[in-house]
Amino acid sequence: MIGMNIGMFGRQVARITAAPLFAITIVGFAVEAKSQDAGPMDEKALQVLQGMSDYLTTAKTISFRAHTFFDEVQKSGIKIKVARKVRVLIKRPNQLRAVSISDDRAVRSAWFDGSKFTVSLAHANQYMELDFKGNTDALLDELIEKYEAQLPLADLLYSNVGQTFKESIISAQYLGVRLVKGVNSHHLSFESTGADWQIWIQADASPVPRRFAITYVNRPEKPEFLAALDKWSINGTADDSQFSASVPDGAKRIKFEKQK
Repeated sequence: MIGMNIGMFGRQVARITAAPLFAITIVGFAVEAKSQDAGPMDEKALQVLQGMSDYLTTAKTISFRAHTFFDEVQKSGIKIKVARKVRVLIKRPNQLRAVSISDDRAVRSAWFDGSKFTVSLAHANQYMELDFKGNTDALLDELIEKYEAQLPLADLLYSNVGQTFKESIISAQYLGVRLVKGVNSHHLSFESTGADWQIWIQADASPVPRRFAITYVNRPEKPEFLAALDKWSINGTADDSQFSASVPDGAKRIKFEKQK
């Protein structure tokens, strides 16, 4: 599955689909969004979230690392924790690179150079290509809406981060300052139409997200997703060659299509 169709905020919350061949994603669960009454809106929580949004939105280049853990729900209902390490690099307006390594040693890579989106599934010796001209926002929308697929932590990659985060919030709470790996971070809690989630945002002049926790409360199994983010670089250098696809020799090209 490619996508952050983990419903990780914003437009991704209400519709989450697993797509095995697009396995760059962090997690995929089918979520039925249910109408909920709005709860209390803590203005401080919203202000801190907006501050993070403003900081990320103005950046020309962003890179980070994420260590993720998510529940893969078996047919029996048993939840198996799956781990993945993801590296993401974006150069606005129209370049993107992502690499993920799962705990089963599967390596997935994706590149977008402004005209072509390529996914390499090294463990399967396969790759896919999608001709697409536009910016990264348009690409993410195309993957979500047409292919029901996304890239890891997609909401952080949109040019208007705040809008994607806030689209489905129905309550907000500020919980104070906590330590995340020795870094003071604002702890925020939100309810949304598809999931309950918490975020820890660095409490200084670089308000980047440091941790996520998401519970899919509309699912009977209530699966969870956790992510720790570090290695942040804002407005660093990024060469165009970093966004050119590098597919292994002999890899088989497969059709780029919606996964079942």
